[in-house]
Amino acid sequence: MSCLHTINRSPDYKLLESCLKVINADDAILFIEDGVYHCLSLSDLPAIIETVKVYGLREDMLARATLSKTMDRVEVIDTARFVELSCEHDKVVSWF
Repeated sequence: MSCLHTINRSPDYKLLESCLKVINADDAILFIEDGVYHCLSLSDLPAIIETVKVYGLREDMLARATLSKTMDRVEVIDTARFVELSCEHDKVVSWF
């Protein structure tokens, strides 16, 4: 059973660390709202197995001027793709 994990808070909240404790190989992480600040420095992501996809929401990156500084490991997506990902995964877990 796959999960899409959405993280909407800045790295100061340590939500990614909590998420990494329960993530599975077929899961994905989507950074939204202030969570896109994670995309600037993904120092915790080497701990994630390579099968976990990592996404960032383009609209939120543009609003926070982080799009041009986003790490290559993050796939930048739009809202339509967010909806598709929500349908592709069995569950959506929001970390807030």
